[in-house]
Amino acid sequence: MPGSEGGCAEKARVHDPRTRDLAAQPTLPGYDLITAILLAKGHVIARVREGIALPFQDAPDRGWLPGGSRMSWLNAPSGKKEDRLPVRVGEHSALVPGPDGDGEVSETCTLITTLLDDRAVPAGEIMQAYLTRWSASETAFGENKATITGAGNRTSGPVLRSGCPQLVLQEAWAWLTGTQLVRASEAAALRGGEAAARALRRKDAKPVTADEESFTAARHHAIRSMETTQVTATSSLAALAAAEDAAARACLHTLNIPGRERHSPRVQKARPKFGHTSATKTTLTGKHEVIVYAPGRC
Repeated sequence: MPGSEGGCAEKARVHDPRTRDLAAQPTLPGYDLITAILLAKGHVIARVREGIALPFQDAPDRGWLPGGSRMSWLNAPSGKKEDRLPVRVGEHSALVPGPDGDGEVSETCTLITTLLDDRAVPAGEIMQAYLTRWSASETAFGENKATITGAGNRTSGPVLRSGCPQLVLQEAWAWLTGTQLVRASEAAALRGGEAAARALRRKDAKPVTADEESFTAARHHAIRSMETTQVTATSSLAALAAAEDAAARACLHTLNIPGRERHSPRVQKARPKFGHTSATKTTLTGKHEVIVYAPGRC
């Protein structure tokens, strides 16, 4: 699960060429882990917490690059200048619609990356890559935690039921396995005939994408399937195919609408349990405007 930590950055995306995949890394301890990722021929895009020193270079341009980012470094645990870790820094905020119709400026977001070539990877691409952490990790974590219920009357969010370390590990792996099986069912639905038929019924004939599928709808169908014992060890191939078609129809019946440009304040991380507290946050819809903090860009 994502959590806080005491290192230099709180969110990251790690590109590992060995797996040819972009993996979401929710926490980043800092210098040592970044160095290990670089040695594995990977790269990092991370958000830096407030209070972390990212000095300007001692040069006439102070390290600023044409694309709106600048060169800096992370200090090494040894404190030696030759052990500094070079990084590229970009700062921006977002102007989002406010409740009174006026725009509200979000907190400043400072990103660092080990991709130092601003021509090969412009600052805008770094920012967009970082934003995808919501679909890559944050949304998935939130969906996973929504499945944890019945562990007691707590006010700080979902918790596991187990009370000893061994059972916690067992329950955690079973929980992750179950949620990933639901996503595997969603992915399989996109490859079947139901998805192709759904695309043909659309005016633009665009195929259904993964971000349109509802994790909740797929999870509820999986639970119903198990409760009614639709598939057993002795089920025939025809019964398995029918169950697969039913799962695909359930996944594709109710679709989400992505890209709605919704915004809400970050005031709570778990659904409150007190009666006098609102269970929902005010959500506003409207396009945001990115403000880049760089010479000639503000």
